[in-house]
Amino acid sequence: MRQNNFVRTAICREELKMVYHPLCLILKSKLQAILRHGTLLPALLFGLSACTTPPKVIVQQKVLSNPLVTISDPEQFRLWYQHLQTETPSAQLALCQIAQTSAQISAFHQLACGLTLLPHASNIAERSQALGWYQTGLEVLVRSQLQQGRWQPRHRDFQLQLQLPTDESGLPFSRYTQIADLVFREPWITPAAPNPQGIGLVLAAERAYSKLGSDQNYPREGIFRAVTVLATHLHFDDQDQLQIQLTGYYLTEPKSVLFGTQPYPLQYDSATAYLLLLREARIDQAEWAALFDGNNSSYDFGIYSIAPLSGSKIPILMIHGLHSSPMIWLRLSHAIYADPKLSDRYQIWHAFYPTGAPPFFNAMRLRTQVDELRARLQQQFAMPEDLPMVLIGHSMGGIIAKTFIVDPEYRLWDQTFMRRPEQLPRDHRDFMRYQDVFIFKPRPYVQSVFFLDTPHHGAEMAESWYSRLASAWIRLPSIFSDLNRRVFKKLSYDLVTPQMKGYLKKDGPTSVDVLSPQHPLLQEIAKLPYQKPVFSIVGSTSTPFCYNEKSCAQLNDSVVPFFSAHQSQAQEQIIVLSEHNSYQSPEAIAFILKKLRAQ
Repeated sequence: MRQNNFVRTAICREELKMVYHPLCLILKSKLQAILRHGTLLPALLFGLSACTTPPKVIVQQKVLSNPLVTISDPEQFRLWYQHLQTETPSAQLALCQIAQTSAQISAFHQLACGLTLLPHASNIAERSQALGWYQTGLEVLVRSQLQQGRWQPRHRDFQLQLQLPTDESGLPFSRYTQIADLVFREPWITPAAPNPQGIGLVLAAERAYSKLGSDQNYPREGIFRAVTVLATHLHFDDQDQLQIQLTGYYLTEPKSVLFGTQPYPLQYDSATAYLLLLREARIDQAEWAALFDGNNSSYDFGIYSIAPLSGSKIPILMIHGLHSSPMIWLRLSHAIYADPKLSDRYQIWHAFYPTGAPPFFNAMRLRTQVDELRARLQQQFAMPEDLPMVLIGHSMGGIIAKTFIVDPEYRLWDQTFMRRPEQLPRDHRDFMRYQDVFIFKPRPYVQSVFFLDTPHHGAEMAESWYSRLASAWIRLPSIFSDLNRRVFKKLSYDLVTPQMKGYLKKDGPTSVDVLSPQHPLLQEIAKLPYQKPVFSIVGSTSTPFCYNEKSCAQLNDSVVPFFSAHQSQAQEQIIVLSEHNSYQSPEAIAFILKKLRAQ
């Protein structure tokens, strides 16, 4: 019984997430069955890779009956509208006020009144009244003519003239969704309240992933953008057919439009498209393969922007940890995009990588990808070379982020080899790539780094026998194991330092091996001074505070002890309640947002 209790604790240390994550529930039931039959080994393997990704936040899309949009007497409406256009602004207002009390009032009357009065509204009351009529009519029209994500331009009583935008790559959107129709599981996710002075209706527009151009840095599930639609013109053609022009605006920042000479801010919600992406996201399904089989992950190593790449907004690169994915960042990402000032200033990039490979190798690849992406943005969007960048790393992702702001010189290399690079026989291409794992320079563009639950001094769990067993099951990505073998065909293992020989045999070390408190490179990089400001968030399963070394030593987040996550070099450090998931902590998110606003 004692053994089973221990295993059950190791299985998933984030009970709140276990309760809500359907996959975790399935695993939990399977594990209980395994334990009943007394087979401990498979249970421990499951337990090592505890469920780390939060649940999907969108349950379903509402099935709403579309309103019946008709004109009960088309001829009467045409005559009324023509009469409306010939009157003075004050008479137009009076006609519209009378129309609102009529039993024959329709969305077309409201839309027509709004379009007619918006150019002449001279005070707040008139603008508010005209906007109210316009928005009500527009919403009914859009709900009627947007069927299963696609526009229906033809109607018995009218015809839509669609002028829809393309995205930043010049490609058209194929589907549109009203965010108001989505049902969210989590109460902290709510669509932004519309601007009471704004005009238009915000939709989430999407198209398929194309594999071309900038799509390589966008999610494979598709390209999702916020589009604001307006009814910009209403008239009758030569056959007395009502024509309504619907115009879409693809916005990356707030913008106003003119009705006559009157400016009206377009409704704008930068978080809208991200909410729809969350419904479609499948990257979390690649977590298992990314840990145990680095060659067969359904998602490629890379940097994925969840909004249009920008040459002027400061990138925030979020780096997940072991057996995890960018889905852990959904709360933080949504909080940033839901804040108008932050979304106007920052762009969010998510890293995804095979977490079974050692963090120093993944760090080398990620530094290269960031450098290449920034160079491309400098060419395409004239991004300033010195545009700053913020890094946020969780757990092992914090170790990777650290390599952007330290200068190890030869210290990591000397921990590994008994001779300097220039003294060794080498094939230039392979050797230089291998050398970059150990010898690198801090990136001058990094402005600051946030560490969340980061095991700077390792995690004792990595020393346990079941972690060692799981490490043996990890199949390293061939891009690393092949490089390791090619290098050591030319180098003798006798040149490897005694403390590193055990890690560089065969295909090389796994991430679990490197996260051991005994690993020489982890110990060495922890001694290096940071070149840029860092902020530290430490998790605790008990109390979010401690007073002295003795009380602090009692704290841990169930994976990383306090003094492994603690950073004496940090400009500021906070402790939050966390079971190695401080990326979900409201206090941690508020802390990060506060620092981002101040930078």
